[in-house]
Amino acid sequence: MMLAYVVLFKWMLASVSCVLAGMLVWALLAAALRYWPALLPRRAVWLAAQGVTAGAALLALLPHSAQHSLAPTVTLGAAESQAIREARPSPAAAAVLPARADAAESDSAGDSDLPPFTLVLPALWTLVYAAGLAWTLARQLRARRAWRGLLAASQRLSPQDLQEHGAFNGAQLAAIARRHLAVMETDAAISPMLIGARRPILLLPRHLRSFSAEQQHMIIAHELHHWRARDPLCMGVSVVLQTVFWFNPALRWMNAKMEWALELICDQRVLAGRPQQQRKQYAAALLLQWKAQTAAMPAGGVAFGGINGATAAARIRQMQQAALPVLSSAVAWGVAVLMAVVLAGGAVLQPALAFNAAPQLNATPSPARTDAAAPAETEPAWRDPLDKMRVTSLFGVRRTVLVTPHKGIDIAASSGTPVHAVAAGTVVSAGELTENEGRYGNAVILQHGAQRTLYAHLTSTNVKPGAKVEAGQQIGTVGQTGFTTGPHLHFEVRQGEELLNPATKLADLDARTTKRALLARRQQLGY
Repeated sequence: MMLAYVVLFKWMLASVSCVLAGMLVWALLAAALRYWPALLPRRAVWLAAQGVTAGAALLALLPHSAQHSLAPTVTLGAAESQAIREARPSPAAAAVLPARADAAESDSAGDSDLPPFTLVLPALWTLVYAAGLAWTLARQLRARRAWRGLLAASQRLSPQDLQEHGAFNGAQLAAIARRHLAVMETDAAISPMLIGARRPILLLPRHLRSFSAEQQHMIIAHELHHWRARDPLCMGVSVVLQTVFWFNPALRWMNAKMEWALELICDQRVLAGRPQQQRKQYAAALLLQWKAQTAAMPAGGVAFGGINGATAAARIRQMQQAALPVLSSAVAWGVAVLMAVVLAGGAVLQPALAFNAAPQLNATPSPARTDAAAPAETEPAWRDPLDKMRVTSLFGVRRTVLVTPHKGIDIAASSGTPVHAVAAGTVVSAGELTENEGRYGNAVILQHGAQRTLYAHLTSTNVKPGAKVEAGQQIGTVGQTGFTTGPHLHFEVRQGEELLNPATKLADLDARTTKRALLARRQQLGY
């Protein structure tokens, strides 16, 4: 239950991070446009802005240090604090450090001091997000069906049909044949457009044949430039981001700017070097397309060619200029640095903004239970089970091979390495162990007063049940029997039905642990 709460809390804060980053990028780019209008027709700027906004949400989902976190705190009493130090499950500590999977599920919700609103808000936001996502997906699905219906009613043009069409010149026909672009024609009163993101289809209205040959060539050149520049793929990425982060208005603003940039670039490529008379013809064709499309174009979807009156007028004004304004390298690098600063700033501020949303443990005993808590007895540390210790997996950490928390520690060693008793005791069992579906392989279990130690995956054992052993006595050799991916010693400490952290019994264990194992524990358990 607590794991589900942590996931929902992280997603809620990731959504907040996405909105804040979007607003910041929006403000920065809006201000930059006032001084450098040449930013407007730059596709890379608007695509990168959307990537930075989405990246802020992904950063929030990554594990971060709990220091300075504002996340809800679980206040524990002295008994729970001692349980954490020994890594035993307790009613409150099991929510964060599950030594036993069943304890983590049954006891995590009872004794935490989480404020009620912190429990309600993540669930409420998840419901709102799910409803918004469902509505957005339904809208996209309706648009997809509309486009598919339009394509189903269209006719595919063969190479011979394209030759006879009159809208294509020789270079365009060669490019279409070489890259296998599908061209279809429809009776619907729409603008010429590319439909689809990965393998776009060029859809032409039949009324395009009534345009002059020059107008047709320029219109086709516009659409083919979208195709060669892979603009449909950029639009597809933008649609995905707007769908996942439907709640962020900044992404819609950035997408609109990117669409505008794509149209301006294509217009300028088509008109480059053409005389004024051809520019006027192209503008007239643009107006005719807008009029034809007004009542026919479905909403949504990934398609090029859709325009409205405002964009048509703005594009015609832009056509009067000989070329797009030039963006200096200094401005381009400046904008890139701003984007990087926003993303890096978000990464730095994640811990301070509680983006590591797992509830933190406050191990300070609560006043109500301080008097009842008895101080833990100090016991001497045990000797190491191997002469050379190299710990590769720590207690309580979940591994890729098993989803349950690690019940002990793994110590890397070659087969045949001597295994020693960590303290004096009595042999409870030696040989093949049927416990845990036989995954321990050959194992030795020793009894040391109220506690037991288990040494698993042995190649051989040197003791028999009932025998007395001394600290340091060899009891077997390292192997890889049972469920294991290589030779090593699996070592456990038990007390009754509880599992104890071997780090509480073996001195300075972290100093003999690999960096990878320490990192895995820090990411999962927070220490």
